[in-house]
Amino acid sequence: MNSAKGFYARLGRTGASATVPSAADGAAELNEAQRQEPTTIVDGQWPRFVAGGPEQVRATLEQMLDESGADELMVQDMIADPADRRHSHKLLAGAFGLTPRHT
Repeated sequence: MNSAKGFYARLGRTGASATVPSAADGAAELNEAQRQEPTTIVDGQWPRFVAGGPEQVRATLEQMLDESGADELMVQDMIADPADRRHSHKLLAGAFGLTPRHT
């Protein structure tokens, strides 16, 4: 989550030249308000970023789908490290009971 939040913090400071930071660099660049920004639905307000454990992320995304009436979900990740990104995809797929078509 710090990679995505860090990217948008950088984008605000540097404009189009912003790159996605590592989680550690992103965390170091955030101010307290950015660190505390909710990543789940709070008082009916949708978050800019969804994060948490697999079941928490699934619950938040399912609530957003229900409230919006959407019948499809697309996920945009901003995880700088490819191995971390693959791990995140694996956790998300598992939370939704999906298995890869090809191994």
